[in-house]
Amino acid sequence: SGRSQPYSYERLAFGACAGLIGQSASYPLDVVRRRMQTAGVTGHTYGTILGTMREIVSEEGAIRGLYKGLSMNWVKGPIAVGISFTTFDLTQIMLRKL
Repeated sequence: SGRSQPYSYERLAFGACAGLIGQSASYPLDVVRRRMQTAGVTGHTYGTILGTMREIVSEEGAIRGLYKGLSMNWVKGPIAVGISFTTFDLTQIMLRKL
């Protein structure tokens, strides 16, 4: 179409997709981190990241254990990242014009 820049709504959509994919990819590590941080309170002892991940998968299953609570992040993540992408890009464009 000859445009040099995407429209704002396109930036928002691309940012939302990136947020959704990023949240989905990194969420298992967030679950492992959270489990290791709260290990003292719950009475568990986790030695390593991989050991914690193996234990979660063996006790709860890969999907149910490592992605527990992801649906709430799917609500907030794409919105936040989409807004951040759009704001960053538009601010960059405005600053270049100065």
